[in-house]
Amino acid sequence: MRRILTIIIFSVVFTLGAIFSAKNTHEVMINYYLGSISMPLSVVIILSIVIGLFLGAMALVMSGLRRRYEISQLQKKLTISEQELNSLRILPIKDPH
Repeated sequence: MRRILTIIIFSVVFTLGAIFSAKNTHEVMINYYLGSISMPLSVVIILSIVIGLFLGAMALVMSGLRRRYEISQLQKKLTISEQELNSLRILPIKDPH
């Protein structure tokens, strides 16, 4: 059921995108530091979405890598603390009396 729903949603989004592209064929001028380029409005919007998705994915990947590094550092500290605790448990208790 979930697969069918995914296919239906994808088909609707694809159809709406195709209609949007067909309706927006006007050329727009994109000016950037090194020059300018003219391309259809639909291409500019689709490129903007793709670039945004890429940058968002990169931000998530970088955040995940940072978390993995932090987890590995904390696991090393935990291992050291557990070894220290085990060595203290082995020591005999000395009674001052």
